[in-house]
Amino acid sequence: MLPPWRLWASRWPWAALVYVLTSALLSLALVPVLLLTLIALPLWAILVGALDRTRLRLLGVAKLSSGHVRVPHGERRHWLGIRLTERATWRETSSMIGGLAFGAAALVAVFTQAITAIVLVVLPFQARVREIDVSVFADIRMRLGPDDWWLPLLLLPVFLALAAYVNAGLAAAQGAFARWLLAPRTREIDARVAQLTRSRAAIVAAHASERRRIERDLHDGVQQELVGIAARLGILEIELAAGDVDAARGALTRAQDQTDRALGALRETVRGIHPAVLTDHGLAAALDELPGRAALPVRIEGVRIPRLRPDAEAAAYFFVAEAVTNAAKHTTADRVIVRGDAVDDGWIVSVADNGHGGADPERGTGLRGIIERAEALDAAVHVRSPAGGPTEISLHLPGRLRQQGEGASDADTARR
Repeated sequence: MLPPWRLWASRWPWAALVYVLTSALLSLALVPVLLLTLIALPLWAILVGALDRTRLRLLGVAKLSSGHVRVPHGERRHWLGIRLTERATWRETSSMIGGLAFGAAALVAVFTQAITAIVLVVLPFQARVREIDVSVFADIRMRLGPDDWWLPLLLLPVFLALAAYVNAGLAAAQGAFARWLLAPRTREIDARVAQLTRSRAAIVAAHASERRRIERDLHDGVQQELVGIAARLGILEIELAAGDVDAARGALTRAQDQTDRALGALRETVRGIHPAVLTDHGLAAALDELPGRAALPVRIEGVRIPRLRPDAEAAAYFFVAEAVTNAAKHTTADRVIVRGDAVDDGWIVSVADNGHGGADPERGTGLRGIIERAEALDAAVHVRSPAGGPTEISLHLPGRLRQQGEGASDADTARR
């Protein structure tokens, strides 16, 4: 604890006074509001919690991060349900209720200090004019007159120093209480780290699986076609040596057909790795080509998204492709609608089908893979799939994923 001369030379008396005063005023304002709107207690707690995290900076505490998850724009209608199921909301509720008790103590302390300071300043002026009899405490009384009017002024510095310590103690106690409840829990941070670790591990596994797929496609598809082409060219050579023009022409035609099939297989393999149109023209153009290869009808509805970072565009493209494939494989859907648009804090890409619903990320690797790929970018995937359908899967991409120096031109926007 600092001695009085060092305490008064620092910022702490004033910071503590402001903190205690705001606690008293906040408590005074909240009590009637909470009594009238008791059912909205958690909502007030969220608001007060955000204010308290800011007020803690008066005490030299770095602004605490919120313990709440981010709710994308497309999920705002579920905001209340999400917040009411979070532990952070109920910790904030406990902090607000405890803060009301601290606020009541602060109100008493501030009121007592104000009255005492006023009395110690006013008494000397009255005593200079006439003698007065003052009740100090219980039966203890003090007589002041023109000869000793200055005595209360000697008590003023002592009282101010004492008040500074009282305010600092109250502020420190409430600050520690609020920080304990409002700071993100270590286990929540550990869970986030574990989530990111799983995402990275899933991406490594996905890369290994993709390499095996490419190797298998090349071996079973392109390589077999090339072997067939070589065989047909060998037959063509034999027919030419024999002088049989009609047979040679037939062998050449079959070799050309097989060459076309090999090129088609190669294009499919390369497209599965990373579509060239995605790199050259962006996500909207790549999605425009997706319906032509889908196993069921797909309608693209105005994907108004600027150029994003390459990893974000790839994640969004394969998110849509995987969601469409899942709809074709695992549902009774006969159509899929893909939408994309800007929201306040980024972009939303959604895939909706009219299937039987009941999709659960915990029971299938397809959705789990989509979610883990999104988490690696700090994006979020939300699945709404009630029994009986429909199913809608949305990907929320944060605004920071926009490619620097790039944006959607007016022409691009109009085309999309």
